[in-house]
Order: sequence, then structure tokens, then C-alpha cells
Amino acid sequence: MGSRKLFVTLLSLVLLFSTSIPASADKPPRRILSGWLPDYSLSRNLPTVEGNLDLIRDVSPFWYGLTGENSIKDKYALGRYTASKESVIARLKSNNILLLPTITDDNGKLVLANMLARESARNNIVQSLKSLVLKHNYDGIDLDFETFYTKDGRSSWPALKPNWILFIKQLSTELRAQGKLLSVTTPPDFAKETKRAGNSVYSWAEIGPFIDRLRIMAYDFSTSNPGPIGPIAWTEDAVKYAVTQMPASKVFLGIPGYGRDWVTKVEGVCPTAFASSVVVGAKAAVVMREALNLARNNNAVPIYNDKHAESTFTYRKTYMDPTNSSIFCTASRTVWFPDEKSYAVRTNLVGKYRLGGIAVWTFGMENIAAMSAVREIAKSIAPDQVVATISTDLEQIPYGSIVNLNASFKLPDKTPVSALNVRFEIKNSNDTNWRSISVGTTDAAGLISLPVVIGEKSSIRLVSEGSWERDEGKTAEKTISVVPKIVLPLPTSVKVGATYPVTGQLLPRVAGVKLSVVQDGKPATSVTTDNNGSFTFNIAPATTGVHTYQLLMNAGPKNPAASSEIFTILVR
Repeated sequence: MGSRKLFVTLLSLVLLFSTSIPASADKPPRRILSGWLPDYSLSRNLPTVEGNLDLIRDVSPFWYGLTGENSIKDKYALGRYTASKESVIARLKSNNILLLPTITDDNGKLVLANMLARESARNNIVQSLKSLVLKHNYDGIDLDFETFYTKDGRSSWPALKPNWILFIKQLSTELRAQGKLLSVTTPPDFAKETKRAGNSVYSWAEIGPFIDRLRIMAYDFSTSNPGPIGPIAWTEDAVKYAVTQMPASKVFLGIPGYGRDWVTKVEGVCPTAFASSVVVGAKAAVVMREALNLARNNNAVPIYNDKHAESTFTYRKTYMDPTNSSIFCTASRTVWFPDEKSYAVRTNLVGKYRLGGIAVWTFGMENIAAMSAVREIAKSIAPDQVVATISTDLEQIPYGSIVNLNASFKLPDKTPVSALNVRFEIKNSNDTNWRSISVGTTDAAGLISLPVVIGEKSSIRLVSEGSWERDEGKTAEKTISVVPKIVLPLPTSVKVGATYPVTGQLLPRVAGVKLSVVQDGKPATSVTTDNNGSFTFNIAPATTGVHTYQLLMNAGPKNPAASSEIFTILVR
């Protein structure tokens, strides 16, 4: 992704958005699509996401850069959006899209490599990434650390590899403990017999057990000279190798939505305004959806290259000095770019190798036909549907008690689905989105049981992660009410006529709750909880004998009615 910033200006020309072709009700497409939302042109890229929700598994906002072991740069503000980042996150989450924000290595040569060599620095980076994920309740994170191969040099790799593997293991442990995912984006690597120069520093086999996504950047093959952006043979070799290093369902093929336009020859003397940009070897980026317009405007006809599965065309363009028509130059230019056929060929690799899916750089670059091609292929490999049901032993529990949650995951023909990874999700009155707080696995009968402690009235559900064979399974929502607990530490005996202050607490801790104090079966006074859920009142029995005290709480929107135990006090 090293050349991504080239698209900032070009993307401003993109005026059209992809629209979805609805999948038939009886054959929904497999959710094989993921990709990046960059820190620019969000208003143009976001409609592609929202227009293809039936295809999308997850999205990676390209918003963050690691700048030190304790520092992460937030690049969202660079886009100068009118919408806040929080509102965009909420908008994406409202569509039930998994968010795995990408963080790049924004340090200089060998800086990150040296930090990973120090245990304390590795720990700090892990905690910084974990904090970012938890702060915005992201579903995980995507690492795009390219400095290793763009700047550091291959001679640094033998020392870096073991530290990189340790880092991935540690980060994975921390994220999985929170029910979060870890994605890693890397350039291609290859089997030795292909004799291709790969990027072995990323250690696919060693990190495979600890990551949930591997995204292969199968592009930027041709940079200095005209040629395909990601030739299909080169791309497929990377995929073939990846599926031998980890489960194929973890592998996502990164495909480009852009091409390049190279200057191959210059005749004449270019005007000053073009003297530095129109030179042999210079190149410009071209987004897919604008490539045909570029060809049409220059009387060129794109030709699809079957060998590389990309299109190409050449044209000549004259650059003239607007103030002096005698000063001009003519450049011969060659363009390579992916089109809808390119997308179809690469998407077919998902079915051929049973991959997790494709990842596009970036949403919004493609033309309408390209996304239609992806959808048709996704429909042809649609997964089995999973029917999930949920039950609980109780629907109302005392505060601090356990509710036993049971769920069943089966195919439509009632066949149980075993060994499914299932996450427990919860949403209380303060949540706008579902939170994952626990994970488990179905047994041979497709069943899973989880004992859960819930602190306040909440909606709960179980969700199985989609796989190659099966779509995501999601139970209906179940609401569990929690009866608050009123802690009231009273003395067992007191003296008649004396005043005794009593301090208690409401659990869960809620401020501003009114509690009624009942003495000997009759209302005596009332108290209101503070910010810690605590309250204080006085007892001053005027007669000797046995007296009883109890606190009552009325039902509210977040809780049923509650009462403390009835406490007996001997007044002597």
C-alpha cells in the first residue's frame, strides 16, 4: 500500500458510486468482501460499503498510524470531514459490520524493528493497540506494517522475524481475551520452488495460529515500468502458498481498484508547468471507474490481457503552453488497470481455494460492473445457512446471580453444527451497539451452554462466526432483567431512645434512586442514593422490644421492583 497517497487527488474526481444488485431471497451471496476505507474521500467510499452490505464481512477504516511505542496518530482529521469519527463508527456498526481499523507503521527506517526487539517496547505497543480497540469498541485491529520491506532491507529480517512472531503472539492473546480479532496485511510471499522474491519476514506459518485474517496485498507488481498492477499468475502463486501456511478460511486476497498511467516517450520540449511531471518513467494513478473515460477522451481502446487478467491501452497526449502555442511536447503513455473481468478472475480464487474472501483497496474505486461480478460469484458459492436458537433457565435474576444461557446451532434440515466458534454478545441500556464479552464452541450436538453474570437489565444473544461452509448464525435477542440488591447492614440490638446512623448501598450502583424505609411494616422515611449507590438514614426506636426494618425500591425502566431482607433489631 506504499503508493496509496497518490490517490488523494485522483479520488476527488470520482463522482459515481457502486450500487448493489439485490441477491435473490433464496440464494443470498456469501459474505466474501472486505476492504479499506482510507483517511480521505470517505464521502465517496462509504456509499460503496452501504450499497453492498449483503457482501461485506468487515471493513478496515484506514485511520491510524503507529508513531512510537506509546503513541498512535489519528489520521481521520486529515480528511476534513464534517461528520465526526464517532458518528461514522456508529453508522458502520448500525449495519452490523465488523470494524477492524488498520494501523500503519509511520516510523522511520528500522524504528519499529528496534522497538520490537525490546520486550518493554513490545508490551507498550500491544497495550496501545488494545486500548485503541477498546476505546472505540472496535471488533479488532488490522496491522499494515510495510516499513519492514519498503525501508528496512532484507538484511534486517533474520533478527526481526522472531521478535515479530513474539509480538503477534502477545497481541493475539490480549485481543482474544477481549473477544477481539487480529488481522495482518502483508505483501505477497511465495513457495521457494516458484523462485519469486517473496516477503518471508512476515512468517505466515508461524503467525497463522494467532491471527484471524491474513490480507495479501496482491498489487504494486509494476511500479517503475509499465506493466500489470497484479498479474494473475503472480497473485495466484501467493494464494497457493498462503493456504499451505494456515487455514484457507483465514486468507483474504487483496485486489486493487486502481491502475497506473506511465509516460514512455516524450517528443518536443515540455512547457515549464509540465517539465517535471511529463518525463519518461513518470506515472500517475488511475482509479478503475475513471479508466474508460481516460481512454475514451484520448481516442484509445482498452484491450483485456488474458495472461495478466488486466486491461491496457496506449495513447498520445500533447501538453501546450497556454501563453505560447509554439512551446509544446507530446507524450506517449501506457495504462494498465483492473476492470470487472479482473475482479471476476480474482474473486473466483475464493471458491477455488476456499479463501475467507477478497479485500479491496479501496472501496469506491471500482466500477458498477466490477461489484456486480463479485456479487454473482459470491452467490454461486453461497454458504449454508445456520439456524440458531437461544434459551435461558431464568429471565429475571437477583443481582450477582448466574443465568445459564443455552443455544443450539443447526442447519435448516436440523443437522447439528459442531465445533462452531460462538461469541456471547450483550447490550444494556447504555450501549448503542452489541459488545462481545465471551467466546465458546458448540459440542457434537450443536449445543453450547454458558453461565453468565449480568449486572443490569440487558439484551443478550449468541453469534457464530461465518466460515467457508456456513454463514453466520445469530440467535434472537433475549432480555434478562436483574433485580437490584439492597445491602443494609443493621445492628442486631440497640438502646431505646438512641439514634443510630445506618449506611447501605444499592447494587448495581446507580445514583438518584429513591428507596422507601419501612419500619415495623409501615413507611417511615425515604432515602436517595448517591453516585456510588450509597444511602444513609437514622433509626431511633422509641420503645423496647423487637422491631423490623426493610427498604423497598419501585420498578423502573431499567429494573423490576426490589426489596432488601427484613431485618430484625432488638431494642433494649
